[in-house]
Amino acid sequence: MAKPVSQITLGIDVAKDELVIADWDTGEVTTLINEPLAIKRWIGSLPGPVRMALEPTSHYHLALADRAQAAGHRVYLVNPRQLAHYREAVGERHKSDPRDALLLARYLAHEAPKLRLYEPQSAAARELWTLLTRRATAVESCKRVRQSFLGTGISIQALRSEYRKVLKRIDRRMEALIDACGWQQSYQFCLSIPGIGPSNATALVAAFHRGAFSSQDAFIAYLGMDVRTRESGTYKGKRKLTKKGPSELRRLLYCAAIAGRSYEPFARYHQRQLDKGLPKIAANCILARKLARLAFVLMSRQENFKKGAVAY
Repeated sequence: MAKPVSQITLGIDVAKDELVIADWDTGEVTTLINEPLAIKRWIGSLPGPVRMALEPTSHYHLALADRAQAAGHRVYLVNPRQLAHYREAVGERHKSDPRDALLLARYLAHEAPKLRLYEPQSAAARELWTLLTRRATAVESCKRVRQSFLGTGISIQALRSEYRKVLKRIDRRMEALIDACGWQQSYQFCLSIPGIGPSNATALVAAFHRGAFSSQDAFIAYLGMDVRTRESGTYKGKRKLTKKGPSELRRLLYCAAIAGRSYEPFARYHQRQLDKGLPKIAANCILARKLARLAFVLMSRQENFKKGAVAY
């Protein structure tokens, strides 16, 4: 009878120039140059079924993740924030590349059933997501420059005009990428919602097609708009958003909620939150979450928003 092959569990710390690889079973730590040919040779040398955990690091992890997934290995991307909390939870006192690799391997060994396998996206989808984050950087940079020059008497209109030109070029490119991905229909479904504009719709479509979400709640949790509870005995802590998802999507949805209040049913929904004694920011966040749920339902059902219809 053939002896069953045990699965190798690896944690890989990714940097621009090198990969630090830790084997959970043996504790062995090795380094590898982070370049395609070296990665190809290393993956070809793996003796059997392998599962590996990586922290997403800009785009430096993609060559390894794509090659390993194509070779039939199980690849998991671990959220850096979750790994940082895990480090504290297990009492890890030190941080270095080898220790991070071992920690990733340990995390995978114990938490694998709860993790989602990595699925590569198309080049167009990746570029779209990258542009969303770059756009957020440009918006934040423009905001900081404007605030820093308040009260100085120095005009920065020309600089702000250049920022707007850059944002328009990014928006045009993102629209072209939506067409290239075949997501134009989903984009139009989102645009049909009052308050949702081109930038909001682009972000919602990119997020919706980023993973296979089982429900509205899963999508809301991905956006970080689910509510965190803190309760123990008679103690009832203040409820807040988890904010575990991409912050730019929450910002865009918040802006959409403000614009969406011009639609009477949304305005009434917003007012009901205020009547409960909630502050305006909380009411806006609740409406923003409502818009995200609507977008998810419409893209799932492949239909436009119908004004006056029963609430979704």
